[in-house]
This record gives sequence, C-alpha cells and structure tokens, in this order.
Amino acid sequence: MNFFSWSFFGITLVRIVGRVPVTLGITAGAFSIGIVLAFILAAVQLYKVPLAWQAARFYISFIRGTPILIQLLICNLLLPSLIWRITSYNVGRYWRPIVFVIMAYALNSAAFLSETLRASVSGVGAGQQEAAYSVGLTKLQSLVYVILPQAIRISIPGMANSLSSLLKDTSLAYSAAGILDIMGMASTNATASFRGQSGSVLSATFREMEGYIGAACVFFVLCILLERGMNLLSKHLDRGGGYIPWEKRG
Repeated sequence: MNFFSWSFFGITLVRIVGRVPVTLGITAGAFSIGIVLAFILAAVQLYKVPLAWQAARFYISFIRGTPILIQLLICNLLLPSLIWRITSYNVGRYWRPIVFVIMAYALNSAAFLSETLRASVSGVGAGQQEAAYSVGLTKLQSLVYVILPQAIRISIPGMANSLSSLLKDTSLAYSAAGILDIMGMASTNATASFRGQSGSVLSATFREMEGYIGAACVFFVLCILLERGMNLLSKHLDRGGGYIPWEKRG
C-alpha cells in the first residue's frame, strides 16, 4: 500500500471542506458569547466590584490553568447532569452536544479576552479619562465614548490571536463530544465508505494520513484568511485616528 494516495486525498479534502461551516459556526458562536462575557469580566475587575472581582480573578485563573479538553468534557458531561439536578430539566435530551461545546469554548475565550480588554483599557492614558471628566462626562460616558473606542483599537491584535487560537482549538470538539466538524471528518473518513470514479462503493481504506493533512491544509487557509481580515479591520480602525464621538457633540 502506498504511503500517500493523492486520489484519496482529493476525496477526503472535499469531505473535510464540507464540514467547514460547522467549525466556523462553533467559532463564531463561541467568540460572540465570549466577547460579551469578557466585557463583563473586564469591567468587574477594572471597577473592583466587591466580591465579584475576586470571583472573576479565580475564574480566569482556573480557565487559564486547565486544559481546554478538560473544560469541554466538563461542559459536555457534567453540566447537563448539574442542570438536571438543580432544575429537574433534562437538557441533555433536548440540547444537541454542539450547544455544550459552544458554551465550553465561549467560557474559555471569555477568560483570555477579558485579560486582553483589561490590559487595553489600562493602556489608554489616564489623561484621557481626566479630560472626559473635565468636559462634564460621567464615569460611564467616559468609558463608552472615550476609553473603549481607543481600547478596542489597542486590543485588536490580542483579539485576533484569541480568535485564531479558538479556531484551532475547535479541533478538539470531535474528541470531546463527537462533533463531526473538520477534525471529526478527517478522523472518521478513513473508516467510511465512499464512491470511486466508476460510481462503485469502495470499502474503508484505513488511511488517516490523507485526512489529517487535509485538515491541516484547511485550518491553515482559514487562519490565513482570518489573519488578513483582522489586519484589514485594524487598518480601518487606525485610519480613524484619534476620533472620539463626544467631540462632535460640542
């Protein structure tokens, strides 16, 4: 048997590309939820909300100090049981495993993104907030109209790294919950039957190398496109210079 089959690689690659929407859906869903949670975690720490900021620090330390695979297993196996014990509602019966996978990735991303946002807000000069106070803005207005627009521009590179890491970490979704995404298709394709050029059904080949190389190629292309997109976003925001919305309001 040849070490590498280009014909099987082509068949496998087509199947893997067909699962790209699943991977992108997990990434987009987790990142969207994670960024909202990250803003909350960052705000709680920046304003030293009693008890909440200590809990936030513990949560962030726990997430950053444990492997993502363990977090996926906890959300997929423990969380449904915990919800059932508390509410007597069997979510595992009605919710698909991908829901718990997205929750796990969102909780993981929130911890890393909150640190990026907190550092970005701290990177905005204290004089900016003092200037906002001097023109009559409240603490909340200065945060929304002055600090956050500048902090978001600063945080773009860090967010891009987190999003890229999240995209690559989705490769563990199949191992933890059996999600048939890019990696899931690459892993199962070697034992799946497929149709040859003549239309006949061929038996499993147990070729795994072609699938893993195909998955690597797809992830590489996706990460390159993601990097280009984030670079364009960063340049677009940089062209805005130091524009601050409240300056236009007189």
